[in-house]
Amino acid sequence: MVGTPRRAAADKREWPADRRPFERPAGPRLLVPGWPQFAWGQRERGFVLLASFVFGLGAAIMAWGTWLAWGFFAFAFVAHVTSASDAIRQGSFPAYSRRAALPVAAVLGTTIYLPILLGLAVTAWPGAAQDHTQNVYLVNRWAYRGATPRRGDWVWLRVPPTGRMKAARVVAVAGQEVEWTGLEWRVDGKPSRYVVPVRSSAWPQVCRFRVPAHQVLIEPEQEQEEPSAAAGSLVLVDRDQIIGRAWAQYYPVWDRRLL
Repeated sequence: MVGTPRRAAADKREWPADRRPFERPAGPRLLVPGWPQFAWGQRERGFVLLASFVFGLGAAIMAWGTWLAWGFFAFAFVAHVTSASDAIRQGSFPAYSRRAALPVAAVLGTTIYLPILLGLAVTAWPGAAQDHTQNVYLVNRWAYRGATPRRGDWVWLRVPPTGRMKAARVVAVAGQEVEWTGLEWRVDGKPSRYVVPVRSSAWPQVCRFRVPAHQVLIEPEQEQEEPSAAAGSLVLVDRDQIIGRAWAQYYPVWDRRLL
């Protein structure tokens, strides 16, 4: 008979026949694009789905902070929905409706992708100036909820008096004594390694002050169009003006680094 050799040939395959879709449901494998197809011996299909997902997700991470990132996220999401829908279709054949892809997309979107995107929007928000002339930083907007900035932290804030969004490094916090000796800045009597020791005509020969309560002393990031004399300038700002902690420089791409 024709059916017997086919069954025998199936038993000799590398993937056992009992792992066929209608004999072994996908279950939790639906959470990983391409995994159900690999488990059922469909290597080519599984590879295409997995590679599409990895490409879309990787490109979205590399382009995070631009409109391209949302397009790549959508591509990865479609690849994931396609993999899950295909696994459900094969497991429920022939009773399968094409409309089943809609609830699959809704479940994956609300349980996996939406929480991840919301988490990224809060902990890795791309901080950039309105005119996009500065570097772009990843900002954790929850970093100082119930906490205060520490010396050496990079923060993202509105710098007075213009209110421009800018990155800055915290030099001293409330209660610390800051002194300019004429040659260097000192915080609590110790040289500060966070300040560029550039002499400014606006500074006195020597000065000493204590950072007021609910304020921090910062050194804003110098922009390319600013004169070199602006480097090393310090600004007292209220803690309410700090939006979050800048924990990585993301653009330009060749200058990416953790802060």
